This record gives sequence, C-alpha cells and structure tokens, in this order.
Amino acid sequence: MKRNYAMRAAGCLLVATLLSTCAVSGTFAKYVTSDSAQDTARVAKFGVNAVVAGDLFGTSYTAAAGNSIQTWTSATAGTVTADAANAASAENSDAANAASAENVVAPGTKNATGMTIAVSGKPEVSTQLTLNKMKNASNKTYVNSDIELVSGNYAVMVPVTVTVTAQNVGNYYKKSGAAFVAATAVTDTLYELKDAADLDADYLPVQWNVARTIGTTTTNTPCTGVGAVWTALSFAAATQSPNTELSTTLGSAAVTWEWPFETTGNDGKDTILGDMIAAQKADDETWYVVKESGTAGTYNEVKYAADVKVAADSADTAVIAYTGETAPTAVYTNTADYVTSANVCAVLTVNFAADITVAQVD
Repeated sequence: MKRNYAMRAAGCLLVATLLSTCAVSGTFAKYVTSDSAQDTARVAKFGVNAVVAGDLFGTSYTAAAGNSIQTWTSATAGTVTADAANAASAENSDAANAASAENVVAPGTKNATGMTIAVSGKPEVSTQLTLNKMKNASNKTYVNSDIELVSGNYAVMVPVTVTVTAQNVGNYYKKSGAAFVAATAVTDTLYELKDAADLDADYLPVQWNVARTIGTTTTNTPCTGVGAVWTALSFAAATQSPNTELSTTLGSAAVTWEWPFETTGNDGKDTILGDMIAAQKADDETWYVVKESGTAGTYNEVKYAADVKVAADSADTAVIAYTGETAPTAVYTNTADYVTSANVCAVLTVNFAADITVAQVD
C-alpha cells in the first residue's frame, strides 16, 4: 500500500514537472517581424545657359560689309569712323587710339548681327526666365535712350560771307543774347539761315528689329524707338516644367538696328542731328544750330550738355541738345513712354542694356 502511495506521489511529481516545463517554455517564445530600406539621391541638374552677347554699336563701319561694324585702326578706311581723341599721335598704338574712340551711329550705318539674348539647357527643376533692366555696381538702373530730334523748326546760323546792303539786311539775322532776331543794320554781325528742317513730330532715326527664334521659327518685329524694343523682347513668363529643353520653349532674341540712308524727307533732320553733335564737340562757336521760338522768325540758340542722367538716378547718361538757360537734370520725365524733358531738343546718345535671369521656382 505504501508502495502504491509512493508511486502515486512520484507520478504526480512528474506531471507537475512537465506542466512547469511547458509554462517556462511558453514564457521564452517570441514573434519577430522586420523590414529595411536604403535610398540615395543626387543633386537635381540645373545646367541652364543664359547669354547676352554681341556689340550693338562700333567706332567704325565699312561699306564693303553693308556699313556694318568693323575694327578701328589708324588705317581704317570705313565709310563712318570715329575720330579718336589721340589718333594723330604717332607714338600711340592702334589699341590705345581705338580705346579713345567713341562708338558712333550715322545715316547708312547698321548692325545686322547685333545683340543676342539666348537661353538653353534641360534642367530637372521648374524654371522661369525674367528680363530685367540692367543695374550697375551701385544698384543704379540703366534706363536706355534713343537718338531723337524733338518736333520743332530747326536751322543752322552761319556767318554771312556776301555783301549785304541796307535793302536786304532784313533777310539776315543778328545774335541777341541766346536768340537770333532779324538784323536791322549792315554793321551788325550777320548770320544766314541754312539747312532748315521743320518737324511736325518727333524723329527717331534708328530703326530697330527684334528677331525672336523659338525652335525653327523666327518672327521679326520692327520697332520704332528703344522702348518698343524692350516690349518686343519680353519672354514668356510661364513656368517651364522640369526636363524641358529651354531653347525650344524660350528660344533666343536678336536685337539689330539700322539708320536708313537717304530716306525721303529725313535728310534735313539727319543733317541737324549731325550738326548738333559737331557743335557740341566744337572748340569754338562760329556757327550755331537754332530752334524757332514761339515767335515766328525768332530762333533760340541750341546748347549742349553731356553726361545728363537718362532718368532721375539712372546708371546711364546721354548727350543732349536743349534751349534755355539751364540744362535738364534728366533726359526723360516718363521712362515708360520716353517723354523728354520740357526744353530738350534732341537726344544724341543711344544706350541699350538688358539683363536676364533664369531661376528655379517652386
């Protein structure tokens, strides 16, 4: 009987041990799940090439190339060549002489290649091109100016070289301050009216053209006035999508110009403009460009000022012709429409500058 109890006790102990073992085994079991990832990236490509290239104006032009720009040298045989300030000095090199010569324009001159604004590249980001007025290092804006003769009646007063009598002295003029009035005596210092040019409207002799090329299509836009050039240059403002070849959507624009030669009705106006700059450069005054005043038969002497701001606080300056006692402080009072200041007779300098920016946009 005792043995049976012992056997039963041993059996119960075995069962308890097995149950305990199962319980312990259950405590150390586990569920496992896992994941992993790896990625790399490079910098997105920009690679946009924005270029403003080419010279619009030159110091010399040659008929053999259609009166287009050529390189200035002491032996230059151009149809139009600037007079270098020190060109007569034999010890100076052509490079030094050319550096002293100013860019010029004249009837018959042109630039058929001009200045090109172009954009190319296939960036991997969205981009947008903006066309801006150029600024200098002092953050002053280049406004741009154009050759212009303001409406009015002009002429040149030259000294009389013929015999004048009391009977015809009234056909001539005498200088009275800054005005020229009808002469009354043969003893007056007499002047004769030459090269009269009457303008009912402002005259802008430089004819511009903007050739816009997108893909294989080129569109020409003739422009009268530098303000119209800026308008014709406007590039598409729309955002360009990533991976777009910009040369096919934004393309390029070429700015060219010509001052036509012997255009009917313009020869007299061209002559006045040429005489104005000659008078401005002259060392002495023996003859005068004049503009008729509000009183018929009375003419005011045209005066000149260099380095006049194109607009208030602008980066660029111009040579101007004006009447009155005081030169204007700026060429234009309204740069949107290029309205000249009240007493400006002519703008004798052409300026053109542009700046383009291609930037990433979100």
